[in-house]
Amino acid sequence: MAKTKKFSDHISWKEATGSATAKKLNIDNIPNDDQLDNMKTLAQEFFEPLRERCGQPIRINSFFRCQELNEAISGSATTSQHIKGQAIDLDATKGMTNKELFCIIKNEFNFDKLIWEHGDNENPAWIHVSYNKHQNRKLVYQATRKPGKAYTTYQYFDLCICDDECKIEENE
Repeated sequence: MAKTKKFSDHISWKEATGSATAKKLNIDNIPNDDQLDNMKTLAQEFFEPLRERCGQPIRINSFFRCQELNEAISGSATTSQHIKGQAIDLDATKGMTNKELFCIIKNEFNFDKLIWEHGDNENPAWIHVSYNKHQNRKLVYQATRKPGKAYTTYQYFDLCICDDECKIEENE
């Protein structure tokens, strides 16, 4: 795939593979054919329908990361779906909160993993979503960093934060 080509209507090569860290460390963050196939699938089957549903741009913070780049940023070195081209980190824009975007994804879309990344219990700092064309497990996690620790912990996120019924029950 040429570096100037788009993965989908709203994801450019630069958005999909660009990285300040890769540039700084002179890392060639170029996907192979299998990774490209996964990236195209995620872009076309997940991202574009999500963007259409939201009716506005969605910021891509990170999409593909080669093994070397993932290790350089202290990502999950061997298990990260970013390495396979199956994961994307997102931020809401134009007045939509990350919580609202998270809830749309959780309630209306197919995904493998959905992670409420850091932030607090009211709004994630960003959203991680993975999509596997062969098997999406719909796993939902919350990522947190314990004070004084340099690593992130993940726990199942089974809160009903996106469900109106739960909010009504909490207020009663």
